[in-house]
Order: sequence, then structure tokens, then C-alpha cells
Amino acid sequence: MIQYVCDSCGAVKEASDNWVLGLAAEALGAASARREVTILSTWDRPSAVYPLAVHFCSLECKDDYMSRLFSPEATPTLVKRHPAEEVAIIRDAQPLKRRAVQPRRKKTA
Repeated sequence: MIQYVCDSCGAVKEASDNWVLGLAAEALGAASARREVTILSTWDRPSAVYPLAVHFCSLECKDDYMSRLFSPEATPTLVKRHPAEEVAIIRDAQPLKRRAVQPRRKKTA
């Protein structure tokens, strides 16, 4: 039996409950980390069992999770890891700062 647990408050989904379902992803680049959560229009079992699916019992829990995930002052925390895909979601990883590059000046004779 599979239990669906709210990723924000820890509530367990009952068969008759209407929940919010999303898919989370992160792309780690050399200079930055890009995070995204896609909220699906309907809750369906094939998407709900996806390893990086996120479940919410209410819109308030979804909003709380999103604010914690994308808040700049939160500390980095591993949210989920799926060993088969070697994908990790890391909360609040700060991108590296880039320097502004000035164009070269032409030498005058």
C-alpha cells in the first residue's frame, strides 16, 4: 500500500481527499542552480508515484512549501534524492555571482 504524505505538513492522504500534485526538478549548472516546481491541473496516480512528485494537502501547504523552497534566506537542505536517476533537489542553493565584463577599448594611434 502506498501512502501519500504532504510535503509541507506531513498529513497523510485519504482516498476521498482532494490534494494538489506537483513535479519538482533542479538543473545544476557550473555557475548556478535552477529550481522549478510544476503544479499539475489534476491529481493522478501515475504522476503521484513519480520519484520527484510533491504532494500537498491544501493550497496553504503548497504556498508554504514554495516560499520555503525559493526563499533566499533559508539554509541549503536536501529535499529528495532518487538513486535510480541520480537527481537531487537541493533547497536554497545560491547561484554564483557573475562579474560584469567590460568591452575592450580600441587602441588609438
